[in-house]
Amino acid sequence: MRVPQTVAAEFNFAPNTQDKNAIDRYLAEHSSEPIPEFIVLIPAFNEAKNLPIVAGLLDNAQGELRTGRVVICIDGATDQTESVARDLGFGVCAASVNRGQGAVLKMGYQLAIAVGAKYVVIVDADGQWDPSDLASILNPLREDIADFVQGSRELGETRVGDSFRDFGVVVFARLISLLTGVKVTDTSSGYRAFDVSLLSKIRLSEPQYQSSELLIGAIMAGARVVEIPTVMHRRPSGKSKKGNNFSYGINYSKVVLNTWLREKYLVER
Repeated sequence: MRVPQTVAAEFNFAPNTQDKNAIDRYLAEHSSEPIPEFIVLIPAFNEAKNLPIVAGLLDNAQGELRTGRVVICIDGATDQTESVARDLGFGVCAASVNRGQGAVLKMGYQLAIAVGAKYVVIVDADGQWDPSDLASILNPLREDIADFVQGSRELGETRVGDSFRDFGVVVFARLISLLTGVKVTDTSSGYRAFDVSLLSKIRLSEPQYQSSELLIGAIMAGARVVEIPTVMHRRPSGKSKKGNNFSYGINYSKVVLNTWLREKYLVER
C-alpha cells in the first residue's frame, strides 16, 4: 500500500521516492496489524547502543502500547541500528540516506497517515527522554484539551549537567513565548505528541533542527499546547548529531526566527 498522493498533498508535504519505498516496505511487513490509535516514532541515526535503553523504558508502558505501534525511523544509519531495532521487536521504517532528524520524521508522519493513526508520539532514540508513562502525554489529546503535548524538563528535571544547554533552554523558551504569545518552558523537547490532523495546518521544511519548527508551527496554527513534567537524563553513549553547544545555538536560533517570520507572514497575507 502506498501513501495516497491526495493525502500527502493535503498534509503540506509529499513523500519522495526514498520515503515511499521505505513506507511500502514497512506496510508490507505489517499488513496484518490493526489500525493503531497512535504510533510512537523514534528517529534514529547510529543509535544501536542506546536503543536497548529506550526499549527498557518502553517496557514500563506495555499496557498503553496495546493500542499503538512503535516504529524506529532510521535516518541512513551506518551501524547496527536496524538489526538491533528488529531484534528488540520494533517496527522499522528505514531511509537509505542520512538527511537529518526533521527529514526522517516527515517520513514517519507520512507513515502515520498511511496506517491511519490518530495520534503521533515522538521519542528521541538517545535514551535521554523517558517514555515509560505514555498515558501522561496521550491523555490531554484523548480528553480533547490539547492538540499538541510535550514533555518539559523545566517543569520536571534535567540530569544532563550542562549549564550552557540549560541556560539555552530558558532563553529559547522565553523567546518563543514572546514571539508567539503562548507560554512554553521547553522548546526542544525530545518527547512530544500531537493529533495527526494537525499536520494539515503546519509547514515542515527543516531537515535537522525540527523541534522548534514543529512547535512554532503548531502554536501559530492555533493548536492548544500542553506541557507535562518529564525527566531528561544524560546520554548513555555517543554524542549529539547536532554539533557542539555554540553551533547548535546558532543554528537553532536561525530556525526559530525563520519559522516565526515565515508563519507570521503567511498568517498576515
